[in-house]
Amino acid sequence: MREFARLFAAGVMAAVWFSSLAGCATFPPPKEAIANSRTYAHDYETVWKAVLTSLSDVNIATTSMEKWAGTIAAEDGSIELRPFERGRYDSKYCFCGSPERGTVFRQLVGTYEISLTKRGDYQTSVTIDAAYRASMYAGDALTGWLPCPSKGIFEPSFLDQVESRLPARTRPAPSPAPAPKGTGPFENIDHWWKPTWVR
Repeated sequence: MREFARLFAAGVMAAVWFSSLAGCATFPPPKEAIANSRTYAHDYETVWKAVLTSLSDVNIATTSMEKWAGTIAAEDGSIELRPFERGRYDSKYCFCGSPERGTVFRQLVGTYEISLTKRGDYQTSVTIDAAYRASMYAGDALTGWLPCPSKGIFEPSFLDQVESRLPARTRPAPSPAPAPKGTGPFENIDHWWKPTWVR
């Protein structure tokens, strides 16, 4: 009976722990399940400009870029880090969990590796890999950085932003149909230019 009571208490505690986690947040998806790539029906130059404009729109600074290689690196150190329960932290875009004993989180930094690939004259794909890390401090001393798994929210949102910055695709105007024979201005020139006495 005592063993049953012990197991029952342990089960209740585990249920409370899991329900508190589920109520506060969802575990991050595996990296391969994150929608971080998209192909646009636009030329490389147009998509490159749209990516840079989109980074500027969300106040993310580029740290390096190689246009010939199709790579852009960017960083954002202004992401809000918020507690969702005592001693555990997350943000809109990632989970950080708990800092080591005797330390606290001070800053959350997002780094983004973006690659563009030309698929054809009017096909360009964009892939963005997002990584997050939180700084850990003991007093005023930085003790290290903790990786924070992505929730898979920023990546598709950024790709949507790129799409919104691309010009609308317009179909070329159809070529005018040829005029029916005999209706053009010079079709019956022999008829109207000759004087009546020649006809």
